[in-house]
Order: sequence, then C-alpha cells, then structure tokens
Amino acid sequence: MKVSRLLSAAPALALLAFAGVASAVPAAGTYTSTDLGGSLLLGRASQSWVAPLNAAQGLGDVFNSQSWNGSVLGTQWAFSCGIQPAVQGIQDNRDGNGTGTVVFSNTFLGGTFYLNPGPWGSGTGTINQTVEVVTLVYVQNVPQASVVNINTSGQFDNSNCTLTFAIANGNGLGDTDALPFPANFPGLLDTSCNPIRTNGSWGEVRTITMRIDCPTPTEQRTWGQVKGIYR
Repeated sequence: MKVSRLLSAAPALALLAFAGVASAVPAAGTYTSTDLGGSLLLGRASQSWVAPLNAAQGLGDVFNSQSWNGSVLGTQWAFSCGIQPAVQGIQDNRDGNGTGTVVFSNTFLGGTFYLNPGPWGSGTGTINQTVEVVTLVYVQNVPQASVVNINTSGQFDNSNCTLTFAIANGNGLGDTDALPFPANFPGLLDTSCNPIRTNGSWGEVRTITMRIDCPTPTEQRTWGQVKGIYR
C-alpha cells in the first residue's frame, strides 16, 4: 500500500523562545487539556518525511508538536525533534474489498520539550522516546479518517523530575502528496531540527494527559543521628 496517505499527528520544536528558563521549576501532578476540563491547550503537529510518498516508510521521520491557542503556535508547550531510526510497523486489517483499518506504529528517539509557566510550573527537558500509533480507516481502499495515539516520556533539565505526555485523540488532516503544507502548523523538520523539509503530514492533537513526577531523595542519616532518635 502507499504510505503517502498516513495522515498522522505527532508529539515536539517550538519556534517561540522559552521565557524564564533559569528559574524554571516543574510541579509534580497530573494535568489535562481543555477538552478534559484542564488547563493544557490543545495542539497542532507535523511529521516530516525524507521523500515524497513517504518512500522511506518512516525511516528518518521527524515530529514537531506545539500548543495552539487559536492564533499562535507554541505559547504554552512544545515537543519536537525526535527522529525515527527504523521503518514504521504496518498492520493491514482491510478485507478483500479494501475496507477496514491499517495501523501504523512509529517510535521516535530523542528530541526536546518545554513547558511555559502554568499550574505545572515550567521547564525544559530532553525526550527519551515517543511512541505513535496511527489507525487509518479505509473504505474500498480510500482513506476516510485517522485516529492518533501518542505517548511521550522525558526528563526535565537540572531536575530529578520526569514527564509523561499522552495524547489520546489526535487526527490527521492532510499530507503533502495531496495538498500544499498549510500555514499555522508546526514546520516540517529535518534531522537537525531545522524546518526545511517539504514532505510530510500534519494534524491536530487533543485529549491530553500530562504527568510530572518528582521523586523525593531518601534522607541519609549518620550513626549519631540514628542513636539520638532512640535516646
């Protein structure tokens, strides 16, 4: 099948500068997007390809996901620049008439993120891994809709805090094999994180749950302190 119809959205590089990095402090907790009653903005995303028709079948793809406040990208959060080091997995569940689903599995390594100030505090960090599962629905071999689920894990800079950013409801809107790349979507990044590629797909991300964990270091006591407790 042609992978060119992978209408994906993915978690990654904001084009706006992060403000206040020096004093950035994440706050442990669970935070949700506005469609779930929380404070996290919904977002927009792109996934660049090495060549038209996604001829490399995912190898070398780069994701770029940013918050969207209705007029400006990246004012609140961004997750970008993870690179897919292998071809994507494909599970074709269509019947003989070409009706059914095709599931694409993508794994990106590396990248960076930032959170601008909010209930979650703020901070920058490094992404460990992003796993993206895209389910395309076909009717007689014509794509009708796509659903995207994404899970990103990372580590905050200068902190023992970790982050999980889970997107449960993304949808693809288009790709460059069929349409021009639109304005107001995160740029198509190359592997150096420059928005200079011309092939890829784009979409929207919703239904986000973000978890920040900040383990408390175990306090070490001297033998003298231990004896003092039991006097």
